[in-house]
Amino acid sequence: MIQHEGDPHRCVVLLPGVRYFSQAPLLWFAREAAQADGWSVVEVDERAPSDQEPFEWMRGQARQALDAAGSELTVVVGKSLGSAAAPMVSGPAVWLTPLLVRPEIVEALASAAAAALLVGSPADPTWGDGTVPNNPALEVLELEGLDHSLQVSGDPLASLDALRTVTQRVAAFYERVAGTP
Repeated sequence: MIQHEGDPHRCVVLLPGVRYFSQAPLLWFAREAAQADGWSVVEVDERAPSDQEPFEWMRGQARQALDAAGSELTVVVGKSLGSAAAPMVSGPAVWLTPLLVRPEIVEALASAAAAALLVGSPADPTWGDGTVPNNPALEVLELEGLDHSLQVSGDPLASLDALRTVTQRVAAFYERVAGTP
């Protein structure tokens, strides 16, 4: 884990996907948005070892990162595999391409009491074939025509536009949960 110091009372925990690490654009800019607003950040920057079951590994990493955060307000930002932590997260969260094809993740999101932002695309089979839960605590940003990385294959400028939209919504979410304008 990498720890970035900021306000000790507010911390963002970044959980990667299987092949989508914390240096990839969505998580990179989620961290940048948090740091620009003074948050501390705990970044899981590893990949699941090949000899471990990835969902169990992610839940273990999430537990360690949440313990390391140690702040009054913690926001979890999970990409894809990172959404395996949804059943253990009781505070606010941002789920980037959550695995809505997994019943335990859908169930956790459906029963979430804290604010959460879900970001995905109907073109992504892990989103489009899943069930977006009907829960008033969930804010949903659905972007058409994007792949599982929330990109447009072969169109880097359209991908940058999508990244800008997601980053703006994530930054606005941080401000809302922190109670800042």
